[in-house]
Amino acid sequence: MPGVVLGNTGVLSGTGTLSIVGTGGTVQAAAGASVPQAYPGTSQVSVAAPGSTSWQYLGTLGAVAALTYSYACPGGSDQLTCTVMVPATYRTQLLNPGLKVRVTRGGHVVWTGKLDEPVPTSSGWQLTAVGDGNRGTDFCAVYSGTWPAGIPDDPVNEAIARGLPWVNPGIGSPSGIWTGQEVDSGSGTITDLLNLVCTRGGLTWYASSQPGGSIGTDLSVFPLPTAVNRLLVVTDPVARTLGGDINTIFIRYEISDGVATSTSATYGTTGVTNAQSVAAHGVIETYMDLSSAGVMSAGAAQAVGNNVLSIYQRSSFAGPFTASYGQILNAGGAPIDPGCDQAGTVVRLILTDYGYGGEVTMAPVTFIVGAYTWDDFAQQAQITPYQALDQSLSGLLSMEATVLTPITVSS
Repeated sequence: MPGVVLGNTGVLSGTGTLSIVGTGGTVQAAAGASVPQAYPGTSQVSVAAPGSTSWQYLGTLGAVAALTYSYACPGGSDQLTCTVMVPATYRTQLLNPGLKVRVTRGGHVVWTGKLDEPVPTSSGWQLTAVGDGNRGTDFCAVYSGTWPAGIPDDPVNEAIARGLPWVNPGIGSPSGIWTGQEVDSGSGTITDLLNLVCTRGGLTWYASSQPGGSIGTDLSVFPLPTAVNRLLVVTDPVARTLGGDINTIFIRYEISDGVATSTSATYGTTGVTNAQSVAAHGVIETYMDLSSAGVMSAGAAQAVGNNVLSIYQRSSFAGPFTASYGQILNAGGAPIDPGCDQAGTVVRLILTDYGYGGEVTMAPVTFIVGAYTWDDFAQQAQITPYQALDQSLSGLLSMEATVLTPITVSS
């Protein structure tokens, strides 16, 4: 008809994002309870069969809501949950457990993993997936050489050949790598092995699904980062606690094995201290036994202790920070897309209208991000510091075994 102007109708949400109704089946996530329709450009979930490159969007089945995905450091892509809003009586091959899962946002992949068994509910199919950063627990650390030659590259590469979905550019022997006592081939997992070589060397590891480095889920082992690359504007404070503030470690080590002199092995005890923490909070001690790692000097034992203190020092945070768009900035102060961020970054806090806690200091508070969760429905991120104290009973028991009292396997 002459004079008729064709166009589409859109409205601005409270965040200033254009929301368009009827965008089709390839829009995967709702933007929140106040905006029931999906934002264009929000996170997209797709699946593919193992070994296939034919990715199918779950949005072709129905609306995908309540999407949440997370990361952990050490690790990588951690967990994913969402709901495909189709009747529980409807089941297709796109919901089969074992399918590869990936999340794309802003034109690139931000999360990868493997689909678990879906659960039918009254609101649709509830999906969960385990991230590729967790897949090291599915593979045994089998090595064909002699310990510690080729550790950890040899077991990692063998696991990749058997199906571990990682790419290993080569770890080698970075400064501080810790192999300790020989571990029987296949007796632990790849995740156990990587945790072992990093824990006492001031190192960490990450299998990144995001762009950068080698194509694919790129594995790297690196020193704990210190350069700030994120600014976090905090509107609600997070409490701090001294529950994990170990500042003095007594270390037992082997001085000689007695083989050359046909005598018994001899052992010694040395120690390391974080003087700054002791001055602020008093002495909090623990014990570490390195005698099963073989003969070493007192200096070598102290280096291990100092590496441990470099991770577990000063006061811990008692929980995660919550942030929305505009609160997470790059080092230059420009907002980033929080749905594309991940763990392993170094954050500097910018507190608004709150003090820095019980310690009066002009120094900015910085921390490594140990866990990062993005809720695409609430449009919020949860950021957990690398040094955070889990105050649940299970968390405290785990900390007793892994943080408060670092141990090695004795022969």
